Amino acid sequence: MSTPFSTPFLSAFLPDLALLVLALVVLTTEIVFRKHQARWTARVAVAGLAAVLILLAALPLPSGGVAYAGYQVTRSVVVWKQLFALATLATILLSRSYFRNGHSLRGALANPGAFYGLLLFSTTGMFALVSARDLLTFYIGLELATLPLYALTALQPRNAGSIEAGSKYMLMGAFASALSLFGISFLYGAAGSLGFDALAKVASAQPSLSAQPFLLAGVLMLLGSLGFKLAMVPFQMWAPDVYEGAPTAVTAFLSTGSKAAAVAATTTLFLGPLNLPRIDLGAIFALAAVLSLLAGTLGAMRQSNLRRFIAYSSIAQAGYMLMAFTGGEGSEAAARIALQYNLLVYGTASFALFFVVSLVGRSAPETIPSLRGLSARSPALAALLALSLFSLIGIPPLAGFLGKFLLFAVAARNGHYTLIFIGALAVALSFYYYMRLLKEAYQPVQTAENRGAPASAVPLSPIRLSLAGKCAAALLAILLVVLGTCPGMLNFIASR
Repeated sequence: MSTPFSTPFLSAFLPDLALLVLALVVLTTEIVFRKHQARWTARVAVAGLAAVLILLAALPLPSGGVAYAGYQVTRSVVVWKQLFALATLATILLSRSYFRNGHSLRGALANPGAFYGLLLFSTTGMFALVSARDLLTFYIGLELATLPLYALTALQPRNAGSIEAGSKYMLMGAFASALSLFGISFLYGAAGSLGFDALAKVASAQPSLSAQPFLLAGVLMLLGSLGFKLAMVPFQMWAPDVYEGAPTAVTAFLSTGSKAAAVAATTTLFLGPLNLPRIDLGAIFALAAVLSLLAGTLGAMRQSNLRRFIAYSSIAQAGYMLMAFTGGEGSEAAARIALQYNLLVYGTASFALFFVVSLVGRSAPETIPSLRGLSARSPALAALLALSLFSLIGIPPLAGFLGKFLLFAVAARNGHYTLIFIGALAVALSFYYYMRLLKEAYQPVQTAENRGAPASAVPLSPIRLSLAGKCAAALLAILLVVLGTCPGMLNFIASR
């Protein structure tokens, strides 16, 4: 174990410290930059996150990582942090246009310093979350990652939907926070310590989870709290309303960065110190996966609002990811690789989808009928939409196919063939509701009135992409193809 002032620990802690300093600096940019605040604040945040990513990539970690007290940094932890930083960077780039008037029917965002600062503080909490070695650090990281999101969701005070979404999210989040604290108190009573090592020792001494009531209560309460973050059934009811009411960039971050943090937190606990009573937990995770797949798939079929559609799609995607926790003994490494790769792929496809939604939403409501004629208005955006939807379905050779295959393979390790069958059925059904979007995008505009939509609901003006927009669309499309056809990224994750 390193000391807090040893060179390895300070080097490993440097990206976290740099991110915290960056968040504080961004909060003060509105004082320094009186003009063009949003532009300069975004530039500072992007440059700082790029520096954090470079620091993470250059960390000279030993094979076992470094640790001190309740904090640790391993190679696997670094991969999680890179995923969080990339999601935050993509959110900042997506949000830049929303600080200018006329770029959204929902109105412009204000206070860029507060917006980017809160986003970076949330990312700092995610960094602390995956580095935790005890329940206290874990809880602090979890709350620091979540609390700024409540404010970000309600950051459009003139928009009633944003205020309503922020209120609902905060109330449900307070319940989840209380549940996690209550669960931690039970686990402390069972183990006599907050440390993960003591918790693992007590868990391994039990023949089954039900043999220790305090341990069982603590595990179920923590799983419920993390289920809220994951939008896992039966804790998913907040997601459609919050996704619909939050600013578009915040919804994108909730769908990608926040979900990645929830998966990382679940991995930290249930593929770590609470991984030992596997039979009990495997059945619980399998049941939650089935319910999430069914609720997300059936809910998405009925939606016409794009944001609510994405929310139900996110619930179904959570069901797929929960399969990784059903693999049984010896599947920990395979589960972690599958989850990290799948989150990278899902995040790329989701940001591609939100990129299209943000451009369509400049001149039309964010509904599925508003996509009608997109292929005529912008063939490039329609093609990007097709790639993102095909990847979310899991059609080869796009990246989503390999991501789902890895998750199904983990579930197969422990004989969960019924779960795999239900997952395959959900994939088949997802083809129907994802293709609804693509059908509208390639629907000829002249047939809009015959389809029952008023002519005013179908914007005919072409969508022109700036040079930066063209580069972003090209990069997202290339990533969706390359991540599925080249195993380099998967090999990189596996080597960590």
